[in-house]
Amino acid sequence: MKKILTLASVCAIALASCNKDNLTPVNGSTAGLPSLPQATVPTDANGLITVTTLTSDKVWKIDGVAFVKPGTTLTIQPGTFITSGVTKAYPDQITGITQNIKGVLVVPKTAKLIANGTATAPIVFTSPNAAGSRNPGDFGGVVLLGSSTTNQPVTKRIEGIPQPVNVDVTYGGSVPADNSGSLKYVRIEFAGYNLTADNEINGLTLGGVGSGTVLENIQVSWGKDDAFEFFGGTVNAKYLVALSNDDDDFDFDHGYKGTIQYALSLKDPNSTNSTSSGSSDSNGLESDNEANSPWSATPKTRPVLRNFTFLGIGNSSLAGTKLKFGNRWRRGTELDIERSIIAGYATGAAFQDGATGNFSNNVVQAYTAAFSGTTPGTGNATNIGSTPNSYLLLGGAGINPFYTTTAAASFDVWNLVPSSTSPAAGVNYKGAFDPAATTLWTDNWTKFTPKTY
Repeated sequence: MKKILTLASVCAIALASCNKDNLTPVNGSTAGLPSLPQATVPTDANGLITVTTLTSDKVWKIDGVAFVKPGTTLTIQPGTFITSGVTKAYPDQITGITQNIKGVLVVPKTAKLIANGTATAPIVFTSPNAAGSRNPGDFGGVVLLGSSTTNQPVTKRIEGIPQPVNVDVTYGGSVPADNSGSLKYVRIEFAGYNLTADNEINGLTLGGVGSGTVLENIQVSWGKDDAFEFFGGTVNAKYLVALSNDDDDFDFDHGYKGTIQYALSLKDPNSTNSTSSGSSDSNGLESDNEANSPWSATPKTRPVLRNFTFLGIGNSSLAGTKLKFGNRWRRGTELDIERSIIAGYATGAAFQDGATGNFSNNVVQAYTAAFSGTTPGTGNATNIGSTPNSYLLLGGAGINPFYTTTAAASFDVWNLVPSSTSPAAGVNYKGAFDPAATTLWTDNWTKFTPKTY
């Protein structure tokens, strides 16, 4: 006990230097959890969290769904690990179908989450299982709900989440600058549930989240559905990573209007992929104005995206069967994307159902077609071929920048940096990483081998 208390004290005093990723796993297993006492996040009978801080001297477990109490703030200390606990059954109030859920953290309207890790002590939501046994769905997910604008006529209940007594689980309103808190240096691993058709829990779900919220340096890996989904709202973000997720890495709906800069989307040839009518429905990005024609609701969905890298699969046959589009802009959405890279998909970007806006100054490699539909922009560099990096030259000639295996021992992010002769290089470089960089914004806090660490 004395040794445990000493470790906790050291971490509390010098947290930035106490990197729990390297501590001995719980109970001598090979789980990617620190060797610390485990405790369940305390809640009342309705699932409302009864503490204001989750400390880094414990591994915290979430039983079922835990809700930050409206009007309060939950703070998670740097270096804290959160995992799933006991599965709970929730009869759906609308369908009557019972859903079995664990490991979901929900931040309703008027509540806030302050989860500010550091590059050396990130906050990690992850699987409780040992290396080799971690899978999508081991953890539930993180859900932020706010009162910012959407294009829906009434506030909507967020999908996948039960509604406890006296807690509003709807999103949307008339407060563009609404503040749901701050997430910095956060990893969310092995999250997600496919409950019923069009009723899923994503890695990070954002419903009507306002521009007062801070989202920076967040990685979502091995999710069972989308990595990041924005249901309306006006929140901005930067430094986002999506790795090996089943469905879309970035999904925008219901009038989302915000700016995101520096983001990475990596698909895995060995992960599962969502399907629709028997074919893959897994995209690097999918954006809709709304689900139903004529898709004319306002404000229009219009994400402003800069310096994204979307890499599918470095094999044309697998890419054609396991993936859909690098970008899918449809159902009346607007768009504004520049200085980005799309590669490793049969079709780079699809513009459907009256999608309009700006798609300019990007680099697009594809196996079959750079674009489907009318491209709303100019200045794009394109290539059709079976050897993507002979054109892209990410990392240099002879480099394979793609993610290649579920059991990867390592992944070198420097292989994603454009070489000096790449079509993505230059003063106004394309993609998530600066060719002149001496350090990368992914350094230290990210994990590209979450199944094995």
